[in-house]
Amino acid sequence: MRRAWFVTIGLATLLATGGAARAECPAPVSASELSQLVSLGDAAFADMDDVGFNELRMKVVQAVPCLSESLNSSQSAALYRMRALAAFLDKDPAASVAYFRALLAVAPGYELRETLAPDGHPLRLYFEVAAGTFSPPGTSLDEPRVGVLYVDGKAGVVAPVDRPYLFQYADAAGKISTTALITPGLAPPTYPALVERERSGGGINVPLAATAAVAALASGGFYLAASHNASTFWDPATADADLDALRSRTNTLGWLSAGAGVVAVGTGAAAVWVGTW
Repeated sequence: MRRAWFVTIGLATLLATGGAARAECPAPVSASELSQLVSLGDAAFADMDDVGFNELRMKVVQAVPCLSESLNSSQSAALYRMRALAAFLDKDPAASVAYFRALLAVAPGYELRETLAPDGHPLRLYFEVAAGTFSPPGTSLDEPRVGVLYVDGKAGVVAPVDRPYLFQYADAAGKISTTALITPGLAPPTYPALVERERSGGGINVPLAATAAVAALASGGFYLAASHNASTFWDPATADADLDALRSRTNTLGWLSAGAGVVAVGTGAAAVWVGTW
């Protein structure tokens, strides 16, 4: 029986997973409590306990808007790792790569553990794509009239436009009142800004949109080529001597398709975000 990891990469839409409201929160959630849930999720994923992992990921999704403390960079990275693992199980490679990019942005030296993704695992391919993807400059959020904004666990008003990020607002008393996980193309939750401004409706950043279109076409071409090579690999008529070359070629094409797909999704969302904000 021929066994090998193959990755067929397609474009996928990133879904928002974090709400802005603190309503419906039964109790505040501390940063350490959230970290414990994420650690348990890591263990469940490593043990291939999909049921346990999915239960924990839902608890994390529900806990994020209820955070009573700001997350530090390490805690933010762990959250992004869990979201990347969840997207992998959802068969959403673009989202998985995007969350790995967010992880690497806050923890540049991070290395994916073998227990989570052994050599040859598709998840490792997504991680490598994320590590090799360029990020455009971020966009400036409005200065808060009172309080402090936190982006990816650090105080600041610059947010990425092509990958997910954690948004938190602390009021004048230093209490976290709003937390949301923001995906590309979505505006952050409202907060008391120094200068209130209206967003224009429907503007598009043309250069970014053009880049997204070209990247989408390239991703589609690489995807079709990877699929063709994978089909040839599994064809019983294919000689065993050709299998290694086909496997290598398929994984390379999958890597290229994933990279182009991430660029297309990220720049497409950025084109709308930059054009309308």
